[in-house]
Amino acid sequence: MPEEQKILRLQDVWRTCNKIRAAIFRVGFNLWDFYKPLDPNNNCLISESKFISVLAGPLKDQIGLSDKEICDLADYFRVQDGRIFYTQFCQIIHDSAPEFDKNEPLVTGLEWEDLEHLNRISATEHRKLCLILTQIAVLVNKRKLVLRPYFQDYELIAKNAGTITFTHFGRILQFLGIVLGSEEFCLLVKRFAKDAYTINYVAFLKAIDEIQSYFDKHQMLALGGELLDQFPGRIITAELPKLPRPEIGKVMPSKVSGKQAVFHPVMEEQRSTMPLMEVIQRIQRHIFENRIRISEFFKNFDALNTGKTTISNFKRGLDGLQISSLGRLYLAETEIDALVTLYKDPNDPDRVLFTVKELEKLPTLKVEVPPKEIAELSRKGASRWQCEGRDIRDLCEKTLLKIRHRVEERRILIKQFFKDYDRHNKGHVSRSQLRQVLSIAAVLLSEEEEFALERRYNNDLGFNYNWFLKELEAQRIEEPLYHSMIKEKRQINAEKPPPEVTAEETNIVLILAKIKAKVVRERIKVIEFMRQYDVHNEHIIKRTEFLRGLDQLRCNLTCTEMGTIMDIFQSPLRPDCIDYVKFAEVVEEAVTLGSLERAPCLVPVQHVPSEASPKTFLNFDERHMVTMAIGKLSKIQQPNLEELFKNYDKENIGTVSKECLIKVLSIRRMLELITNRELDAVHKCFSLKRDTRLEIDYRAFLRALYLMQENRKYLPF
Repeated sequence: MPEEQKILRLQDVWRTCNKIRAAIFRVGFNLWDFYKPLDPNNNCLISESKFISVLAGPLKDQIGLSDKEICDLADYFRVQDGRIFYTQFCQIIHDSAPEFDKNEPLVTGLEWEDLEHLNRISATEHRKLCLILTQIAVLVNKRKLVLRPYFQDYELIAKNAGTITFTHFGRILQFLGIVLGSEEFCLLVKRFAKDAYTINYVAFLKAIDEIQSYFDKHQMLALGGELLDQFPGRIITAELPKLPRPEIGKVMPSKVSGKQAVFHPVMEEQRSTMPLMEVIQRIQRHIFENRIRISEFFKNFDALNTGKTTISNFKRGLDGLQISSLGRLYLAETEIDALVTLYKDPNDPDRVLFTVKELEKLPTLKVEVPPKEIAELSRKGASRWQCEGRDIRDLCEKTLLKIRHRVEERRILIKQFFKDYDRHNKGHVSRSQLRQVLSIAAVLLSEEEEFALERRYNNDLGFNYNWFLKELEAQRIEEPLYHSMIKEKRQINAEKPPPEVTAEETNIVLILAKIKAKVVRERIKVIEFMRQYDVHNEHIIKRTEFLRGLDQLRCNLTCTEMGTIMDIFQSPLRPDCIDYVKFAEVVEEAVTLGSLERAPCLVPVQHVPSEASPKTFLNFDERHMVTMAIGKLSKIQQPNLEELFKNYDKENIGTVSKECLIKVLSIRRMLELITNRELDAVHKCFSLKRDTRLEIDYRAFLRALYLMQENRKYLPF
C-alpha cells in the first residue's frame, strides 16, 4: 500500500455525526425528507453522487461540512457494490437524539415556594449559626418579646408572602435591641435568603421557636430567662477578650556583632505579614514582569460586567494570576484577606470591587510604566538597607573595598565561581555556597563581614551575586569623548542672540529715508500694499497686517526698525492698529506732494536717494587717501578704462566687483601707482550695496578721474 494513503478513523466519523446532530438540534431539519425522494424503490441504498449532493447541496450552509468530512461519511457507509447505505446513516443521526419533550420535569418549582425553605451552609457555619440563634432566643425569652408581629406589619404592606428585605430585617433586629456583628448578620442572610434581596422570616422565626421549645422541654432557663449555670453546653460568647500572650514580643533574635541571628533575616519577613501597600506593589511588579492583563482573569466571574465578584471568585482570580501561597508570587492568607477587606464593596459585603472606571475622562494623564516605586521595589526577603544601622553599612562598604582590592591584585574572575554553583542561572546562591566561593577565591573575611554582606545582598532566593558583582566591578563613570564634540556642535548651531539696538535703528528719519529711496528707485505705490487689508475702509489696519505690507516692500528693515515705525504711526484710539494712510502719505512725499491745488506757486522738489551706508562712510584719513589715489591715477592720459569695465559688466548695471577693478587697473598698469590701503579706500568710496556685497560704481569712479584730469589742466604747476 502507498505510504500516503489516508486511514479512515472511527473517531473522525463520530465527530462528523455529532456535528450534524448539533445542526439538526439548532435548525430543526430531517434527513429522511432529503434522502427518501432519491430512493423511489425503497432499497435503502442510493448512489454516492446522490448521497453527496444532499450534504454538499441544500444542507451545506446549515451543517457546514468540509469535503473531507463528506468523503469520510461516504466511505464509512458504502456497501460492496459502491452504493451508500443511507438508512443506517439517518437512523444513527436521528434515533440517538434525546427527546426532552416526552420526559417529565424533575423539579416542579414547589420546592422554592416552601415557606420553610433553607439554604445549605457548611458544618462550621451551621455550628456558628446555632450559637447565634441560641443567643437570640435567650435574649427574646429574657425580654419577653414576640417577634412575629414586627415582621407581619411589613408583610401587610408589601404582601411578600413570608419574606422581608435585608434592610428591613436588619432594622427590626436593631429596633428590638438584638445587636449582631457584620459576619453574624451575613451568616443569617446566607442561611435564610429567599432570593437576591429578601429573607424568609417564617423559617427564621420557626428556628427561634424550636430553640425556645428545646429550652422549655429540658428546663434550661432560669426564672429571669437566663441559661442555668449548671448547663454543660453553655454558650461561650465571642466578645470575651483573648487570653494574654506574654511571650509575644519578648523573644527577639540576637543581633550581637559577629553572631548570627536566631532566624535568618530572609525569614523575618515571612514570619510577619508585609504592609498592605507593599503587597499591592509586589502584585503590580508581578503583573508588569509577566505582561499579564489582570482584568481578563476576573471578567469570567462577572457575567453582568458590574465590576464586582464574590470573595471566593476573587481568590480564584488571584490564583489564576499565580498569586497565592502556592503560586509564583507567595502571599500569606492574612495578606489575601487584607486585600479582600480593602476592596470589599461597602454596599455588598459578600462582593469585591476589582475595576476602576471612568479613566477615559483623564486623556492627559501621564502613566509612568512601571512607576518608580515599582521599579525600585526590592525583592521579597531583602532587608531595607536604608533602615539598617550605620555600623552595618560602613562595614559592608569596607568589606567591598577589601574584596575589590583582593580581586584586582590577583586578577581573579570571581563570577565563574558563582556560575559553577548556579546551574539554573537564577543569579542567586545559598549562604554556604557564598562561603565556599570566598574560600576558593582566597578572600578571607570575618563573621561580622560575612554577616554584613548577607544583610546587603540576601533575599528569599539566597545571595544575589549578580547585584554583588555589579557593585564590586563598578568603575568610575567617565565622560565620553564625543561629549566635547557635541558641545561644540551645539554652540555652533545655537541660536545667536539678537544684535544690539543701534541709534540708527531708532531714528525715524533714517528709516523713512531708506524706504523713500526704495520708492523713488522702483516707483512703488506704498498704499496699494496696505489697502488690501483694510476691508471696511477705516484707514487703519492691525499690526500683523502692517508687517505683511512692509515685508512686501522688501526694504530690508530690521525688527527694531519696524517696531519704531509702528510706534510712530500707531492709531491714537486703537493701540493695536496702525494708521497706514498717514504712513503712505509721508513715504510718497519723495515722489509727489499732496494738495498742490491749494498752493499753485509751490515748486515740488524731487527726492534724491542717498547711496551712502555705514559700510561706505569715510573718515578724514580715508578721504585724504582717496584724494591722493585719484590724483595719482589721473596722471595717466587716456587710459580708456570704460571699455574694460563694460567687458566685466555683462548686465550693464554700472557696478563691478573689487576683483574686476584690480584686473582693469592691472591691464593699464595703473595698479602700480597706488598702495593696497589706497586701493581699499577707493573701493570703499565708490561702492554700492548689491544684495549682501559691496560693488564699485565704476561710472562715478571714471567721472572723478575725468574731473581730476580737467582740474589738473588749470593748475599753475
